[in-house]
Amino acid sequence: MRIRVVDVFFEAAHYTGFNDKYNYLHGHTYRLEVEYKDRLGPLDYLLDFEELNSIVRQIASQWNYKLLVPETDIDKIKITGPFKVETKVVKGKYATAEAMCMQILSEIREKLGDHNGELSLTIWEGSRYSSNCSEHDKK
Repeated sequence: MRIRVVDVFFEAAHYTGFNDKYNYLHGHTYRLEVEYKDRLGPLDYLLDFEELNSIVRQIASQWNYKLLVPETDIDKIKITGPFKVETKVVKGKYATAEAMCMQILSEIREKLGDHNGELSLTIWEGSRYSSNCSEHDKK
């Protein structure tokens, strides 16, 4: 049995850095879709929709309006201006949708506590491109 939370959004800027074609600072509206899979319990119930929704929204808010920087570059970033700049470290060499997917999935798992079902996440960069990951994927 599966339940899903969809249409949780955040705005962020990043650069990919692995080639010159995409090595420009640019931003996206990211959309998250989370799926939780488990056996149906004795109450015909997997997990409270609102609990999962609240967790996903809380995590998305920690990514919102951030400059996403790979952990290998965090000491190299220097931006000043008449505006706020907050960074969010993306684990890995590059701030790609794939790396973000694994990290956000891990953050959701950490907050879920005792729920042992399997999580999967789709992160959309705009309306055409997405990355999907599950807890069975290896980095």
